[in-house]
Amino acid sequence: MIDSVGSAGGGLLTAVMKNATASQDVAFAVLKKGQDVEKANGEAALTLISAAAATSPGRIDVHV
Repeated sequence: MIDSVGSAGGGLLTAVMKNATASQDVAFAVLKKGQDVEKANGEAALTLISAAAATSPGRIDVHV
């Protein structure tokens, strides 16, 4: 079907495909950044829990 499109239409099709690819790249980068932030938050929480466990062996107090 792409072969049936003339050269002017082919340029438009290429531009549309590049735009779609760029949009997907942005969406992927945002998703990846979100995953990186979640991973960093999880690691920070584990570090905090480990530090709290080291100061009071055997229990972690939770204040609500």
